[in-house]
This record gives sequence, C-alpha cells and structure tokens, in this order.
Amino acid sequence: MKPLIALEGIDGSGKSTQARFLCDQLRAGGVDAIVFREPGDTPFGNKLRQQFRDGRTVSPEEEARLFIEDRRIDVRDNILPALAAGKVVVMDRYYFSTMAYQGALGLDADELRETNESFAPRPDLTLILDLPAETSVARIRASREATDSYEGTEYLRRVRDLFLGFCDGDVVSVDATMGVEELAAEVLRRVLAVLEGSDEPGSAEHPQ
Repeated sequence: MKPLIALEGIDGSGKSTQARFLCDQLRAGGVDAIVFREPGDTPFGNKLRQQFRDGRTVSPEEEARLFIEDRRIDVRDNILPALAAGKVVVMDRYYFSTMAYQGALGLDADELRETNESFAPRPDLTLILDLPAETSVARIRASREATDSYEGTEYLRRVRDLFLGFCDGDVVSVDATMGVEELAAEVLRRVLAVLEGSDEPGSAEHPQ
C-alpha cells in the first residue's frame, strides 16, 4: 500500500493549507494522492464541531471518545480503502492530535495512542508543524473575531509540548513559522523522501 502521511500541530500552524498544497504537488508529479480531514463528516464529528463553536460542554473523556469514534469511521470508510487502492493518503490531523489535545486536558497520551493504534494505521510519516502558542493565538485572532475554548495560550502551550514530545523516528518536527511556500517545499521534500524509500524520514537537518 502507498504511504500514509499525517500533518499535525496546534491551531494556526497551517495544516489544512499545507495538506492541500502537498496533495496538489504530489498529483502534479503524477502521484495519486487524497486528503482527509479530521474530525470527519460523521455524527461524532458534527458533535465535535458543535463543541468547537460553543465551548466544551462534555468531559475530556467524552471528547476523546467522540474523536475516536469519528476516526473509526474515517479509517473504515476512507483511509483503508484509499490506501488499498494505491493512493497516498494525507491526513489533515490524525490521532496524534487526540493524544496532544486531550492529553493536555489530563488524559494519558500513551493510553490514547494504544486505543487509536488498535484500529487506525500508523502513519509512515507524521509531520508536526511546530509553532509557538503565542504565534498561534495571534494568527487565529487575525483570521477570526474571537478564539474558542480550544485556543487559549496556556492550553496551546501544553498541547505544543506534548506534540514535540512525540517526535522520534517517523514523527518529525518542522518549523511552521517560515513562509507558506517555503514550508510547502520543506513538507514536500520530507514526503518525497518517504515515497522514494528513505529509511530515515526525519534525518534531514531541522529547518532554522
């Protein structure tokens, strides 16, 4: 099966933009690629989006359950069929987001990883688009009238720390403070290394 690539990071790091750019660039190079975004268009995903709009009205445990059940459907209906069809799958958020965001609320990130990896395929490469929490909040405020309960600076600092703590081997941090085009080139370079069979996707020097 073709590789599974996940783009992760705190809000405002450019994941959705970079996922689209990556997919477009791969297709332009003759690679059959597709993007899936989480949470998906499921009853669980819809409830989560309502949470994003209205603020947290459920416990961290229930929130994690909603993400996991939404992901089960995504894996079954989208991710596994696309991989089996020979497509490169690009994820705009995946289970490392659940580990980081719900982990920052006090849940055990290792237990969340174990639960997710019991049904969700592990990415061949996870790129953490790394951004300081202060920059994240500034970008969010510049693009929207108000932040929501997921986007407080202190909370995002905890989320960022967890994301960076996951970096090892096929989970790699990329500096998301660089320009959009420069970041897109770096993301593409790292993904092409995986497509070309590199044994060490994270071996390149971290961008400054």
